[in-house]
Amino acid sequence: MAIPKLDSVCSNDAGGNQPILQLFDDKCFKIVDREKSKTAFCLDDFAFPVDGSSCIELEGTMDGGEMSLFDNQILTIGSPILDLESDTIFVRGVMVKITYPANDSNGEEIDIVDKNVEIWIEDAETLNYKKHPLHNLFVMFTNPKSNDPRHLINRIKIVNPNPLYAVSISALIVYGKVK
Repeated sequence: MAIPKLDSVCSNDAGGNQPILQLFDDKCFKIVDREKSKTAFCLDDFAFPVDGSSCIELEGTMDGGEMSLFDNQILTIGSPILDLESDTIFVRGVMVKITYPANDSNGEEIDIVDKNVEIWIEDAETLNYKKHPLHNLFVMFTNPKSNDPRHLINRIKIVNPNPLYAVSISALIVYGKVK
């Protein structure tokens, strides 16, 4: 098995012996330890219906700021909960990749422990954000056809609390139509 080229994150280990998680051409994430695959999580049977999509590519943005990835604009949910309107398109899935620079704005190397942004996810039921730490990859898919607003995420934004470096964001946003 050929090991793909490692980036600086995985080559930081002093001895170069730390196992790493990598994505391979066979659609599998694998834990690799010195040329040997120890564990695999394969996506060869993954499929998701798509009624639309958009890509976001933002290079060197958000030093100390935030960026909204999408907003489903679910404003209120009454009691009882009302179904979403048929034939309306909502975000149903998102894949986000964050790329960090090697050095901050002062020219200092950024240590891996300082390479963190936050992903803020707004629940469609309560319209409250919950923030989570995010290093470099986030993937989430919801039910592709549900008309229950509780099955959707209303908004997602990325927040970079560090003003000393900007991150680059790549995102694939997938839309699905309510049946």
